[in-house]
Amino acid sequence: MTTVSATETLVLNEESIPSYLAERADAIGVFPPNAILTAKPITGGNVNFAFRVSNTVENGSNSPDVRTAVFVKQAPEYVAIFGPGAYPLTSERMQMEIDVYKEWMQVDGVSQYLPQIYLFDPVHMATVMQFLDGYELLDHLLIKKEHKEGFFNKAATQLGDFMGKTHGATHSSKMAPDRVAYLVEHFENRPMRDIQLEFVFTKCFKEATDEQRAGLTVDERFMKEVALIKAQYNGEVGTENLVLSHGDLHPGSVMANPDTEEVKVIDPEFTVYGPPGLDVGSLLSGFVLAAIHHAYSNDTDEVASICDAVQTVWDSYTTAIHEYGVSPELVKEIESQAVGFTTIEVCRTALEFAGGRLWLQFDDATVKAKAKRAALELVSKCMIDRHEGGIQLLIKEMKSLADYVG
Repeated sequence: MTTVSATETLVLNEESIPSYLAERADAIGVFPPNAILTAKPITGGNVNFAFRVSNTVENGSNSPDVRTAVFVKQAPEYVAIFGPGAYPLTSERMQMEIDVYKEWMQVDGVSQYLPQIYLFDPVHMATVMQFLDGYELLDHLLIKKEHKEGFFNKAATQLGDFMGKTHGATHSSKMAPDRVAYLVEHFENRPMRDIQLEFVFTKCFKEATDEQRAGLTVDERFMKEVALIKAQYNGEVGTENLVLSHGDLHPGSVMANPDTEEVKVIDPEFTVYGPPGLDVGSLLSGFVLAAIHHAYSNDTDEVASICDAVQTVWDSYTTAIHEYGVSPELVKEIESQAVGFTTIEVCRTALEFAGGRLWLQFDDATVKAKAKRAALELVSKCMIDRHEGGIQLLIKEMKSLADYVG
């Protein structure tokens, strides 16, 4: 990876990107001298601007010959989806993303799960990286019916391994105090953490209507558990059980290739040195929501496949993290955390506070209402009893989803 600088900032767009990349072609090391670059925006993200930049060479026909492509991402001084002035945010989040990639690349066996980064520009807060041709977002794949047999389990094995290795290698119980202190400070990532504290852990519980909460038991015990999870995320409790985490590792932050069955982890700008259950739970929330989607689409075989994948994630994770000597007691705590963070994500999605995610979207209003209610009932059961039941409780409730259909 090359880091470059410039004298003034530039807002990247379809018109400016070709010349911007051409000026840095040597540093990027991907495009030939005669490349004709075309940039197209990628929609669907919330925080940054993103583009696919294709390198084409005229071949004398009406259709240019597409030779290669890169992914370009730039962090503006605000949340991109809201526009300038609506939600100011420091563009330094891009630096955090690069820093955590550098840390992960030092962990044995992890580079295979990461995209190649060609260039980082700290002045423009822009990154040029590998465009993952043939890959799709895992959250899209989880709700599709067409995939290779065993695909979910293979993806789950890799993702559990990725989390277990990155968590084990950076676990606070296995490093010198000065190293832990550095990670706590450097990856505190307060601006991005505050966004999550508001939009993930607070907003849905304050603003949801009684109608939206149908199926959810919101009592003192429940809110005490929410407060505990929020405090763990904010670094207020559980400081003996911390890791360098992705920070937002839901399936929309994973690219998977259905043909090669490989996965790549992307978008770690919400990275924090925080509770390990955060990553595990964020990932598993997508599997839970996918199981609900398939249950209410009458695809019970897919529900069983996804339940198996949840077990595989956890088995692969524990195998990897135990190799770093993290104690069984701390891993048990991670399990409880993971179910807690899972339920938070499932809850805010069912309450319709998770943006435009694909989960729980049905044309039939009655089916949608039933699916949302089932999700919230699962949340109620798992949030309170997660400390004893752990992952097995979560899987049990997922497997019972078929009982709701009808």
